Amino acid sequence: MFDFYEKRKIRGLLYSKVTIAILVILIFLLGKSVFERFTVAQEIDQKREEKTAELASLSERAATLEGKVEYLKKDRGKEEELRNRFDAAKEGEQVVIIVDNAEKKNVDASQSNNSDTLTAPHWYNVFLFWR
Repeated sequence: MFDFYEKRKIRGLLYSKVTIAILVILIFLLGKSVFERFTVAQEIDQKREEKTAELASLSERAATLEGKVEYLKKDRGKEEELRNRFDAAKEGEQVVIIVDNAEKKNVDASQSNNSDTLTAPHWYNVFLFWR
């Protein structure tokens, strides 16, 4: 009989409102913790994907820069870069600079203003605009 009363006492304790309330609170806290960990894991996965894409683009850029460095180590690469940046020419070569028509008109106008020759009247310049 002692066993029967002992079981009843344990059941009464387990099924009491206080015990159930404590278990519900623990389950709620555990669920909240699991949800927080799940959101953190999602954020980490998203950041990892972003960093992987960034690493791929940086690796591609590094490969491009390595190729350019290798090209510039050669004499031909150095010569081409100097010609592109500084309009340099070898001995015996001449550099030709092509001037746009608008720039040529400005140069001609500045030269004609400096000279003592007669210039066209102002109204004539209006018709030159429409050419």
